[in-house]
Amino acid sequence: MVCFTAILKKKKFGFSTPFISFHSFKTGPPCIFYTNKGIKFINVISQKNKNIFISCHPFPVSNCLITKTPLNLLSIMEFKLIIKKINNTLNQEEEQRFQSWYQESEKHRAYFSQVKENYGQYPDGVDFKRGWEQLGTDYSPTVKTRSFWKYSAAAAVVLLLISLAFFNKNTSTTPAETPTVTEVTPVIIGTDKAILTLDNGEQIVLEKGNSFKAPAVSSNGEALIYKGQNTSDNNKVAYNTVTVPRGGQFFITLSDGTKVWLNSDSQLRYPVNFTDNAPREVSLLYGEAYFEVSPSTAHNGAHFMVATKTQEVEVLGTQFNIRAYKEDTHIATTLVEGKVMVNNGLSTNNLKPGQQATLEATTNQFSVKEVDVNNEISWKNGFFSFKEKPLKEILQVLSRWYDVDFIIENNEAARVPFNGVFNKKQALENILSIIENTNEAKFKTVGKTIVLQ
Repeated sequence: MVCFTAILKKKKFGFSTPFISFHSFKTGPPCIFYTNKGIKFINVISQKNKNIFISCHPFPVSNCLITKTPLNLLSIMEFKLIIKKINNTLNQEEEQRFQSWYQESEKHRAYFSQVKENYGQYPDGVDFKRGWEQLGTDYSPTVKTRSFWKYSAAAAVVLLLISLAFFNKNTSTTPAETPTVTEVTPVIIGTDKAILTLDNGEQIVLEKGNSFKAPAVSSNGEALIYKGQNTSDNNKVAYNTVTVPRGGQFFITLSDGTKVWLNSDSQLRYPVNFTDNAPREVSLLYGEAYFEVSPSTAHNGAHFMVATKTQEVEVLGTQFNIRAYKEDTHIATTLVEGKVMVNNGLSTNNLKPGQQATLEATTNQFSVKEVDVNNEISWKNGFFSFKEKPLKEILQVLSRWYDVDFIIENNEAARVPFNGVFNKKQALENILSIIENTNEAKFKTVGKTIVLQ
């Protein structure tokens, strides 16, 4: 459905502008955030550069977000003319201005038809008049437009940025710039894939369409599932290793029921079966992994241990994330729920939910801080979520998922912090285009190498 919703002013997130909701989907509930003070906000319309900023999705209202991705389609005044035309409230001067806009291009006429067709499908009780009156006031953003978008506190769950490619392609009078391409090489979106190395050294490719079955483990190509059984102390423990390449991700259920999500460019070593009455220990050799650990109470009190190259994490039964990429100068352990203890051989730290322990390689010292866990673990749910993240670090994440290399020529742009959420199933060129629309960075693509200019 398509709906327009007049919204009150909101300053909490750095804006002094009124907000309006625009829903561009044929199905799904309206993208509106309600509070005890009435409808608040979803999308931002700004007079700056005459851009209109839109974001919506067909999911529950708790997942709504605000975007600052510019849609160079029409000014606020033109937008108001469209609504007044539909409501037959244009005066003579406004009618002339509308006709001028309407006759200007086929894209304008198609856009007007789309809005008119769906305009009536808005929720009851929406105060359009009040919203339009506020749109007539003089306002401007109070924060620099380097963010892709701002999202509400109600969106502190898994978020989704819906691409505006349809509007930019089909209705924009000045389409958004895209990265300059001098040599076209398709960039493949990441997918479920990994290499399983058995205890005897045999390697098995795990990917969609390749099934695998053995006495203790099976795979449909998209996940690896081990059977629940332990070994006695007298039996030799066999180890398997799963390696996820750049451009991949993979899910594993260990023999004790622990669930592991492996991110791109990651490697995990673990026993095929855990030993009775002994700690359940696995090794994250490098990369990033999210763990949902089977409780110790279900395994005679046996703790779960995750070892990296410079630290150990002891778990009682919990959910947490470890990021330990080879190129990183630190290891970050984020606790989602439960209890974990991180140990580097010199000191230990007990984390509380919502805390992140960072172990610096240069000093071998821990620092602990509160973080937004949704940003830290969004990757396992199909999103990239960034909060005050320097562009250089964002490009590292994109590099691993899309299996491309970035060369940084513009160090100033690389240091600019950004906020935003991307669907991992978006094409890379769409993401780069969105970044370019902030006017903070430009990209040039040559093969599988992308230059930040």
